[in-house]
Amino acid sequence: MRAAATFQRYRNIDDQAEQLTGFDQAYQQLDRGTYAGAFLACDSDEVGFFVEGTNRRLSQQGAGPSDVISAVVLLSALGPTVTNGSAFTMDDVLLVGPGGAYEAVINAGDEPAVFSISLDAAVALPLRRLSSQQAGRVRRVADPELSKRFRAAAANALRSWDADSQSISVPRSVVHALMLELLTAPSAIDGSSHSSIQIYRAARDAMANALTKSPSMSEIAARVGTSRRTLEHAFDTCVGVSPARFHKLLRLNSARRLLENGQHSVHHAATSSGLHHLGRFSGDYRDLFGELPSDTARRARVLITDTAVAGT
Repeated sequence: MRAAATFQRYRNIDDQAEQLTGFDQAYQQLDRGTYAGAFLACDSDEVGFFVEGTNRRLSQQGAGPSDVISAVVLLSALGPTVTNGSAFTMDDVLLVGPGGAYEAVINAGDEPAVFSISLDAAVALPLRRLSSQQAGRVRRVADPELSKRFRAAAANALRSWDADSQSISVPRSVVHALMLELLTAPSAIDGSSHSSIQIYRAARDAMANALTKSPSMSEIAARVGTSRRTLEHAFDTCVGVSPARFHKLLRLNSARRLLENGQHSVHHAATSSGLHHLGRFSGDYRDLFGELPSDTARRARVLITDTAVAGT
């Protein structure tokens, strides 16, 4: 099956996060430096295929569409990758059921590939029935041979990319067979109820709702009903940074989004994100994103102006 596909490079992390159609993803940059990423997307009515790359360590949050079953493999991995609080390696396949929520940490140089099947399409009854049983779940299947076959299918699809026609070949029958095997694999771990990931999610949401406030980590722990030590363990397990550091990263990423909108001053972006010491904010922002906040704001304004001129 040959289908339309796109390949794009990105400097804006949020634009890249939107490319996995229907997964409602949000990314946070976790390490220092200017962002650069790439994304190949083939989103046909029946089978989707997506591959992305990044030069920065990212925290990813998302959920599978309610009418789609997906499989994720790593085509390359340069460091420990974590999904829903558990290690995820090149010997594993991640099964994302319809509506299944996930949290992941992807390292610079990692290259995840996603196969998706629309359950609204004409799929075989066993595949539809097994997929419905995975609704709301995310499972890590530890099966090196199955992972190898998924990765081989991904490699073949990538080799079929044609830049002139902007198309790619994704064999529907092969993907359906691999997905059916994945759905029936006995070696699976359901990470959805992992205690660390539940604590991390609750604390992350509490932090996101308190960007302009300054709760202590003990207060955050109390809000989610755990101890500070357990909170720290959950963040170390799920994202590899301390809760306090993650809260600061949330604030800096929030400020970056406001500046890239092109409608906000540096002062407004900082204070709206709970960063009130402007001198410290500028230094922390430059350390994380590789440029001053004023540079981001200036580039966003130029982009808006150029787009407006092009549209006249």
